[in-house]
Amino acid sequence: MFDFIDDLPGDNATNSPNGLYIPEATDCMRCGLCISVCPTYKLSQTEAETPRSRIRTIDKIINGNTSVTGEELKHLNNCTQCRACETVCPSKMAYGHLFDRAREQRFQNGVGNFLAVMGFKLIENKALFYAVTLIVRLYQKTGLQFLLRKTGLLRILKLDKAESLMPEVDISKLAVRYPTSKQYRGNVALFTGCISDHFDRKTLLASIKLLNVIGFDVLVPKEQTCCGAIHRHQGNAVIADKMASLNTDVFNSLDIEAIIYTASGCGLMLNEYEQNNGDEGNELKRFGNPLFDITEFLNLHWPEELKQKGRHVKAKKIVVHEPCSQRNARTESGNRHQHVYALLEKIPEITVIPLPDNQICCGAGGVHMLTHPEIADPLRNIKLAHFEQSEADLLLSTNIGCALHLNTGSARNKVVHPAVFLAELLT
Repeated sequence: MFDFIDDLPGDNATNSPNGLYIPEATDCMRCGLCISVCPTYKLSQTEAETPRSRIRTIDKIINGNTSVTGEELKHLNNCTQCRACETVCPSKMAYGHLFDRAREQRFQNGVGNFLAVMGFKLIENKALFYAVTLIVRLYQKTGLQFLLRKTGLLRILKLDKAESLMPEVDISKLAVRYPTSKQYRGNVALFTGCISDHFDRKTLLASIKLLNVIGFDVLVPKEQTCCGAIHRHQGNAVIADKMASLNTDVFNSLDIEAIIYTASGCGLMLNEYEQNNGDEGNELKRFGNPLFDITEFLNLHWPEELKQKGRHVKAKKIVVHEPCSQRNARTESGNRHQHVYALLEKIPEITVIPLPDNQICCGAGGVHMLTHPEIADPLRNIKLAHFEQSEADLLLSTNIGCALHLNTGSARNKVVHPAVFLAELLT
């Protein structure tokens, strides 16, 4: 469970389901330490684009003590929800939790983004979502994609941004079990998510390959569903809770040693199920087995004999991007992004360095890169400039949204998941 709150509470603090204390919006001391890591303030240099200013707006929404202006809502919605502010806050403000509560209250009052609501329906219905992936696959393979890009129609319809991010779709179905051919060490289950299942299949297959190589059978339960992060962050807590309940039931029914996820954004939500669903009167949604980022699990179980597999690697210099969902999520074992470096250090003859300013969000922010390109694109361009200056061969990222967002310009076709990089070393 993520340990965001470990100090004594203020007068208005409440208990979280894991026994920790979650300060209320009124507990913010307005000290301003959060400003140094806020990506939107970095771009605008205005007080309205700071976490402490947004906390005031959140307080108005949650407590209903005064009306909220359109300008205040605009600045609130500009937030990338990176939660970097939580890592430096002396009051231990659970900003992400408070932000979600504010969004939930507005959603309950009938205020929501139309496109987000339509996206909810698509993700909630697996058959419908698969039908859409079939259409996208036809679009990519029949020449229609090339034609629409040439005509400029996508730009007129304001779909060019979303379409340019779309990777090649895989419409095949994953098997329910991938047995190891090595000395058997146990069973693990793979969380595929809603987007990664068809839009990042390369990472899933690479992870399965690596887990098999180190001796684990991999189970892929077909009943699993979306982690619920998109719904939670857009205020649809009812559906997010249902997804949490379904996923915990599905994975708790398996005979496994661990649950593995490949996208850090999904991992953050999975790890916070208990916190998000532990309101009084609700049954806690808790996994019965430990959750691991794929890089963390590989780092803990990487066999000695595989440490020599990188002797002939082509990419000699690697830059690591640290997604906010991995860097800013503190666990009992520390920040999970540290495992990426520890794992890569096991590969000889490569140089691994962090991308400069990793503490600043890249701007992806789930769907934020689509809804707020005027913020997301400048933040991304800063990252790309750092990558180009590094003269590195590859840029590694553990989150699909960040990877899609960064895969342009000088980094085009050079952004990969660490699991893909490692799996290719074993071929």
